[in-house]
Amino acid sequence: MTLFDDIGGEPALRRIIDRFVDRVFDDVMIGFFFRHARRERIKQKEYEFAAQHLGAGTEYTGRSIAEAHRAHPIMGGQFARRLMILKETLEAEQVPEHVKQHWLAHTESQRALVTADQGRECDPDRARQRVEALPNAPLPRRKPPE
Repeated sequence: MTLFDDIGGEPALRRIIDRFVDRVFDDVMIGFFFRHARRERIKQKEYEFAAQHLGAGTEYTGRSIAEAHRAHPIMGGQFARRLMILKETLEAEQVPEHVKQHWLAHTESQRALVTADQGRECDPDRARQRVEALPNAPLPRRKPPE
């Protein structure tokens, strides 16, 4: 048995991912990061990523986590917001505690690939520097001064 089996396999994981991605896209604090993304594509990549780390033997076909987040100046508080939405979704879906703890720990283990912030801080200068330091990273668009 795998963690994937423990949650109920593909139907359960797809339901969890659908709920989670919908919440992330619609969230007032982090949803703007997804304004140019296709919701169904993100759901598929999130499903693959989760299925893989839960032991389903599913291949993840998306870009690496670092590459996928490279152009976004994501701050620690924003990472924490996504983590909170994941935790609330897992609880609402009554995911077994051992699976929930694994999933949250796995997500936390990806932090350094997504943000330079170690905690919940929101340092926009550090976030911008992280983006600018990556090779070939497109810079986030800034509004011209008024």
